[in-house]
Amino acid sequence: MFELAEGVLFDEAAELVRWVDIWKGDVLAGRLTGDRIEIINSINLGQTAGAVALASDGGLLLAAARGLATVSPTGEISFGPDLLGERRDVRFNDGTVDPQGRFVVGTLALGEETGTEVLLRVSADGTVETLRNGIRLSNGVAFAPDGGTIYHVDTLANTVAAHAYSDGAFDEAEPWEILLHDLPHHPDGLTVSADGTLWIAQWGGGCVRRHAPTGELLDIVTVDAVQVSCPGFVGPDLDVLAITTAQEGLGTWSDQSGALFLADVGAVGLPPHAWVGDTTTPSWHPQKAASA
Repeated sequence: MFELAEGVLFDEAAELVRWVDIWKGDVLAGRLTGDRIEIINSINLGQTAGAVALASDGGLLLAAARGLATVSPTGEISFGPDLLGERRDVRFNDGTVDPQGRFVVGTLALGEETGTEVLLRVSADGTVETLRNGIRLSNGVAFAPDGGTIYHVDTLANTVAAHAYSDGAFDEAEPWEILLHDLPHHPDGLTVSADGTLWIAQWGGGCVRRHAPTGELLDIVTVDAVQVSCPGFVGPDLDVLAITTAQEGLGTWSDQSGALFLADVGAVGLPPHAWVGDTTTPSWHPQKAASA
């Protein structure tokens, strides 16, 4: 069982399911065996691990507490610079790689809500851009199958928003469209299946809701755990929905809170995009700085 499992995805090259346990700082890997996932490896960051992503060189990219971190194909961990400035009461939360290989990641307040959280885009060369601000709690990020739309969850605002997306500059002047609001419970992580539908975890709701890109509710997948944090398609054919859950926020419980569930939902996921940076000598590595 996990305190706050999140960010589940499938690493096809390694044939592994990957996810994080945020507060413990664990980056986990497991093998899908029948109807269960057998944990085979765990890396501890020594700080929060908000999200894990794949890198094109076979390593991993991580959302650490206040910056990025990489794990090289041979297991070396490298921590990047602080990207969050003067605010000390904030950390990175959920994130994912965009179709162009850049990392999109948001923040949450560690104390009282401020309404000033941000969604950032970090390129492999270290360039940081702000895609959205005025967020109450940045959570799940996903992309339409054609890459032309980005979806983003603001958990405390109880919204799922959409915005046009491309390989060019992000149009900050274009407002985000609120696709969903006033859901029965707080939206958390989300993923998009190959047919373009959205699968949205319901924190406090014990389920994942499936919505059309236009917002209509299509299906509900229930699990025996109230704090549902993230869905992601796993397996060689990406046809198994893995659902992470948490024990955070619960004093006592009689369900399977903190477990990782698997469900056959009759849908197929999209392969995760890979970060195009170098996980052995990332942009912040002294060797890169010396050669600049």
